[in-house]
Amino acid sequence: MPEQPKTTRLVTLDYLRGFFITVIIIDHLWRWPNLFQYVTGRGELWVSAAEGFVIISGLLVGYVHGFKKRHQPLLPIAKKLSLRGIMLFAWMVITTLTLVWATWYLPMKGNMAYIPVEKDNWNLLWQNMIHLDYVHSLTHFLYLYAIFLVISPFAIWLLRRSWWWIIVIASGVLWWHGLVFDTEWQQWQVVFFIPAIIGYYLDSILIFIRSLQPRLRHLVRIAPILVMFTTFMWSMQVVFAYEPGVYDDLVFSRDPLSLSSIALSFVWFAGLLSLFQYLLPWLKKTASWILPVFGERSLTAYILHTVPLVACQLLLVNTTGLWINTFITTLCILITWLLLKVPHINKLIPR
Repeated sequence: MPEQPKTTRLVTLDYLRGFFITVIIIDHLWRWPNLFQYVTGRGELWVSAAEGFVIISGLLVGYVHGFKKRHQPLLPIAKKLSLRGIMLFAWMVITTLTLVWATWYLPMKGNMAYIPVEKDNWNLLWQNMIHLDYVHSLTHFLYLYAIFLVISPFAIWLLRRSWWWIIVIASGVLWWHGLVFDTEWQQWQVVFFIPAIIGYYLDSILIFIRSLQPRLRHLVRIAPILVMFTTFMWSMQVVFAYEPGVYDDLVFSRDPLSLSSIALSFVWFAGLLSLFQYLLPWLKKTASWILPVFGERSLTAYILHTVPLVACQLLLVNTTGLWINTFITTLCILITWLLLKVPHINKLIPR
């Protein structure tokens, strides 16, 4: 990669994370057809923005809290990460209860996510939520991130001793255990902690890439983009042969999270990261007003995007019109962006 200050790499990650948040908003609204579906694949492609969001979160934890703070005492870092995990879990509870209440008691004109508990059975809902058997799909990531943050200090402790291989083995065993016993967070931790290892060694990896011969260095950057684009188009062709919500792939599965999905998610992430690095000057000119805003305050945007989505489903009936759906989806993205501009919003909602 070209020689650039460290902050540029983080800016690229902010733009990419902002892109993932935008895709999540589009897919969660679930108003098809619209023009955005040719970018997001309706959230049904072999890899989704969810994997990308988890990957980039793990990468940043490994880099920011692991590598950059490697000379600091671990206990304060562990305390900060654990408290943040507890806070996110609390927000998962708050948002799930709020969204379930809205679904049960408000006269929705559009479609809301299915709730596997009969109406008014709050005791069963609470039990399922606390046991992680049910989390509302619109803020589903919060509970995963909360668990991963609480475990992260132990991973950082291993990385400080160069015992990254223990994390790899433990992550693989935990994934298999989650597959056998159908435990979602154990399956998904792979796409958090493997990137955390990469994040810890990110500077060394980039130094190595820059030391390669120009032709080989160019190949390292271009190859993931080509593979990503090819498999993306292939996946799009397969998925769009079905009506929305019908396609189910056994090879590239997210329930359970298959090895093929994990592997391809890493390839797509590498391709997008390389592509965004190439496009960064252009993105700064055209998308600096929205993508880094979402990226730098990704969790705030993730929580707040439920507000325009619920309002949309409350006020507007479903339609099959391409342009009206595109307009509604654009409006939800812009309202989420406007909510982030509310003064002191981050004092209330975590960023």
